Amino acid sequence: MQDKTKGNPRNFKVGSNLSDLFEKAKEHNHLNALIKAEFSDQFKGLNLCFLGSQSATLLAKNSSIAFRAEKQKKQLLSLIKKIDGLTNIKSISIKVDKKN
Repeated sequence: MQDKTKGNPRNFKVGSNLSDLFEKAKEHNHLNALIKAEFSDQFKGLNLCFLGSQSATLLAKNSSIAFRAEKQKKQLLSLIKKIDGLTNIKSISIKVDKKN
């Protein structure tokens, strides 16, 4: 029997909770792509994890990338502040992805 609860995401009503969630996910992915484009090769293992009103949390693939990022937080913060929509960020935190 086929699951009929699944559908095309384009068919969700505008203003519904699910459509709002899809819009937030699109914005998050867009900002993550912009951040990755700004970072140098030494920070290629960092991804945007969470955005607060004035803070951002970055997720590192491993502990060595997280260590390098912790040592250069000011540089990372200045790179993030250059991006439209993230100019209000005042602090960043670095977490290690424990799944890897």
